[in-house]
Amino acid sequence: MTPEMRLILEVSHLKNATPATVSRGGVLFINDADVGWKPYFDSWLATYKSVDDGLAENVFTLALTHYLNESFLDDLKNKSRIAPVCDMGMI
Repeated sequence: MTPEMRLILEVSHLKNATPATVSRGGVLFINDADVGWKPYFDSWLATYKSVDDGLAENVFTLALTHYLNESFLDDLKNKSRIAPVCDMGMI
């Protein structure tokens, strides 16, 4: 690989990884169940916010509270799927 190239691997678990593997590979493990989908939404919303206008934030936040309430998300989790989908993927 050239210095300009990067390699990203996504694994389902780190069950067999040693501390040396994690430190040398620069592995960062973030469990989406611990973080949740709200920070992901907030960072996405920040890309549409301008400094002087809070309209986009108000509209998206209103839509979020109306359409993506907890009962709706719980209902999505109970649906059967062909392939597994994480919460952030559903959002």
